[in-house]
Amino acid sequence: MAVTGVIDKFVMGKYVRNPLVYLIALVVLQQVFVVPILVYAGWGFVYPQSIYAMVAGFAQVILWAAYLRALQIEETSRVAALVYVFPVFVFLGAFVFLGETLTAKDYAGGVLLVSSAFLVSYRPAKKGENVVFSPALKYMAVFWVFTAAFALAAKYLLAFMNEWHLILWTSLGGFMMVLPLLGKFEIRKEVSEYLRISPYIFSVLLADELFDFLGRSAFIFAYSLGSVALVSSVSALQPFITLFYVVLLGLFVPGIMPEEMGRKTIALKIAAILLIVAGVYLVS
Repeated sequence: MAVTGVIDKFVMGKYVRNPLVYLIALVVLQQVFVVPILVYAGWGFVYPQSIYAMVAGFAQVILWAAYLRALQIEETSRVAALVYVFPVFVFLGAFVFLGETLTAKDYAGGVLLVSSAFLVSYRPAKKGENVVFSPALKYMAVFWVFTAAFALAAKYLLAFMNEWHLILWTSLGGFMMVLPLLGKFEIRKEVSEYLRISPYIFSVLLADELFDFLGRSAFIFAYSLGSVALVSSVSALQPFITLFYVVLLGLFVPGIMPEEMGRKTIALKIAAILLIVAGVYLVS
């Protein structure tokens, strides 16, 4: 999943005019992976849970739209760190909807995760400016809520269908959500540009969607094996990997991705990631 964030930031910085249209192109391309699932596992339709899975697919489109908007206006490494506040909402959802109890350790971990979000989004004020936080926070708040909702829904739905069918129906749900938007000529034209006109862009998007598909599938298979809160928490190691990729690209391909690389900024990001890991340890 760390790779997809880097690819998305690169593509949007170079080629994308509208992140929503870019997302639509990715959702359309995602259906390439639905075909082999259909051949291998069949439809596996279960009423009404397959319908619920399609609604969960709607939630996926909303959370990724918020994520791409945040990525458009903020650095990749900051957004990657902000992503992993969502386990707080998973725990709250598990408490409200599944009746799971929270311990003092869980609350402490939640505080650390929320604190990490403010730390990583903090930007030291320049002379004459007020202290500001990242404008991406409002989009990431949408991402956190809908990601937690999807995780809880996935755990529930896996009691009625296998992992492949959940992937199938959520993917089809996402496609059904963006399908009406393809009725607009401007959107349809831009999507076709991504998917048809440039072989290079198509190859990059296909690689991006492949990594995303593998990441989403891994999450769903992990949800089937254990606690949804634990799986969500363990995934918070991703910001370390993203920061590593970003620093590596900055060293060997300067200018390919806009990132603040000063010592203070890197130290701030690492401190925020350490808070995430500590918070994840406590809530898991």
